[in-house]
Amino acid sequence: MSQRVHLVQLAGGKGLRAGGQTPKQFRATSQGPLFTISLIEFLGLPSEVGEVVSITVTAPEPWSNVVAATLGQLPPGGYRTVRAEPGATRTESTWSALQTLNAQFSPQPHDLVAVHDAARPFASVTLLAKLVSAAAASGAAVPGIPVTDTILQKVSGSLAAHYLERENLVAVQTPQVFRWELLHEAHLWAAENQQNFTDDGGLVASRGTDPVVIPGEHENWKVTTEGDWKRAVDLL
Repeated sequence: MSQRVHLVQLAGGKGLRAGGQTPKQFRATSQGPLFTISLIEFLGLPSEVGEVVSITVTAPEPWSNVVAATLGQLPPGGYRTVRAEPGATRTESTWSALQTLNAQFSPQPHDLVAVHDAARPFASVTLLAKLVSAAAASGAAVPGIPVTDTILQKVSGSLAAHYLERENLVAVQTPQVFRWELLHEAHLWAAENQQNFTDDGGLVASRGTDPVVIPGEHENWKVTTEGDWKRAVDLL
């Protein structure tokens, strides 16, 4: 059965490590501002898998006009768009987006929410479709790729470190997809208890629901440094 999908695009960071004075997510590429690249890709979600019904972008107020103008130029479809003010942390930004989404679009308990980092412009709609299908069945799904480096875990207050079993490790990416009711309740708890997490999958897992891990994509890398930015611009 096709799922109703709400897209949350996190574009509230300062993004200055990629060089320049403009946050990387709002800098221009040959295909538009960086934050829109993955959005346009995700709007191609096959109808038999899901239907994108809303897009919520977290972005600072000074960029509201840019966000509004750019969202107005997205391919036409049966979805609505809105900007949400980002928070001081990633968790707070997602919570702000969820509150805005709830107020504007009244999601149903079993609707799905796909949370994505704008700094990952090369995530594919194929990956999103797999995550939507998995989250519809399990409640939560995240993409991960095998870790190729040897990883050590430092022991607090000591020079010692533990070697971790590499074959059991994956590097987690976005988008991450969750059932609305599950994600909203987890974030409400985090907000009430002032808890912060590095991603939404970790927050949901801390509340007792381990996300299903779907094979991620090596092309779905994150634009962080100036070198990353130049590589992304060349590819686009």
